[in-house]
Amino acid sequence: MPKKTKKEKILAEYRRKLKLLKESTVFTPKPQPTAKKEEKISPQSPISPQTKKLNKEDNFISSYFVNDLKKSFLISFLLIALEIFLYFAKLIK
Repeated sequence: MPKKTKKEKILAEYRRKLKLLKESTVFTPKPQPTAKKEEKISPQSPISPQTKKLNKEDNFISSYFVNDLKKSFLISFLLIALEIFLYFAKLIK
């Protein structure tokens, strides 16, 4: 049986979390603080669960992108340094 890819592992973990959320039917709402007359409460725009999911996925993907970008720059720098070293080594010889 073939091994799971990273994407399949992520999807399996996501399914597990969804299943746990569906099974847990206990919901305790947070008590809202009483607003004073002097304080103005600005209405917040409701964020849909789909939007939250996309934001988390974007952060997850962007962290991989940044890590890969750093590795690419490091490898490129090392290769250029090696070429410069070999160039000067040929000049001296």
